[in-house]
Amino acid sequence: MSDVVDKARGDVAAAVEPRISYVVARLERAVRAGINERVRPYALTTLQYTTLSVLGSRGQPLSNAQLARRAYMTPQAMIEVIDALERKGLIRRDPHPNHRRVYPAMLTPKGRRVVAACDAAVDEMEQEMLSELSAEQRALLLEWLKSCVRGLRAGFPQG
Repeated sequence: MSDVVDKARGDVAAAVEPRISYVVARLERAVRAGINERVRPYALTTLQYTTLSVLGSRGQPLSNAQLARRAYMTPQAMIEVIDALERKGLIRRDPHPNHRRVYPAMLTPKGRRVVAACDAAVDEMEQEMLSELSAEQRALLLEWLKSCVRGLRAGFPQG
């Protein structure tokens, strides 16, 4: 009798789809692990890579506060990331001409090379992750995910 009940429970459990938030959380953990694996050869963490990537995509020096907002980190945590990247010679900070206590960060030539190599490795991971989707499905997925982020007022303004 117990086997019949267990089988019935298993069939019901198999028919129930997981919550979208659960799937997104699993995907976020898998993506973070995949990025960590791919940036580790460059002695980087995911947060350090994210910071370099933000600097690379902006193409201009950014303050600690600006980097923290764009990388979804606290300013205190960003200070640690910036210090580590500066020690590795991947970024440099120069005094802001109008603000004595602001030292915007920018990529060094070595930082640009490292972020380019990491971007290529992360691109490979994304290709693997999206391998079962067509180009049209990928574009739709991106739009849908950005809509979800906007729905939670977490970025990607409409426009």
